[in-house]
Amino acid sequence: MHRNNTTAEDSTELAFSTRHFGTANVVKSTYAEDGELAVTLFNDDGEELAVLSVNLPASSHLLGENEFFAKTWSENEEIAEDALASGIFRDTGRTSDDFLKAKIWTFS
Repeated sequence: MHRNNTTAEDSTELAFSTRHFGTANVVKSTYAEDGELAVTLFNDDGEELAVLSVNLPASSHLLGENEFFAKTWSENEEIAEDALASGIFRDTGRTSDDFLKAKIWTFS
């Protein structure tokens, strides 16, 4: 479930403004254990702001292409709201089938 289990990071041109953290630059990668999409947010200095995705291998069968489980709770609550409001991401209206009920997001 942590970013340090990701591989093949891919720098993108996607970025959005946050209410309290400045610019958030979106970096896509994949989780090493199952190859699912991982999304990490970095500031302009390259420091990690948040891992927007969460890896849920038991629910990965629910994900389509370019979809990921968004961590929208706990320390991610505010930055996830900013991410969704940016228009870069779209909530599919679906969730994981485990106790977390993690929202499934995709790129707009």
